[in-house]
Amino acid sequence: MKEIILNLLNSVNREGMDKVVEFLEQSDFFTAPASTKYHGNFQGGLAEHSYNVYTLFKEKNEKYKLELPEETVVIAALLHDLCKTNFYKKGIRNVKQGKKLNWKGQEVDNWIEKEVWEVEDSYPIGHGEKSIIILQGFIKLTIEEIMLIRWHMGGFESKDSSLTMYNAYNLMPACVALHTADIEASYFLEKKVEV
Repeated sequence: MKEIILNLLNSVNREGMDKVVEFLEQSDFFTAPASTKYHGNFQGGLAEHSYNVYTLFKEKNEKYKLELPEETVVIAALLHDLCKTNFYKKGIRNVKQGKKLNWKGQEVDNWIEKEVWEVEDSYPIGHGEKSIIILQGFIKLTIEEIMLIRWHMGGFESKDSSLTMYNAYNLMPACVALHTADIEASYFLEKKVEV
């Protein structure tokens, strides 16, 4: 997966893309989960999710004749969740696992310690916004790429943003395609590890 993603990113002819690749290789992008308890909540889940979104978004770009350049598809899809790099850490949580008998012979929940993923957000400025800010530290994004990454969360955005989101979707329907690619990858292509 890592080699495929790096080859796609290296195919983008944009000043600073080598710095994006360097950042990814020095971060936990290829080992981080995509979430703590939903899709891709396992080591390497973020890279897998990003690639799945890319393949679906590429298909939608062709199917719906969105006419986005391949570089835009690569950047927006593979890097839409860049904000999740250096974002998760391992932790321990008590979780119920079956039943057991207590000292009185009564059946009670069996609690065990289990390793889980936890969020450690040291730069809490939003989701799509954070990915854009990180990326623009390395490369110049087009307006289309900014809109795609900013609005990829769709209905999972704050309700305060809904009118602006609908405006973005009307101005650039490709934003809807990236959002649905993200959701489809999360719900149909990726496993979830039960905690």
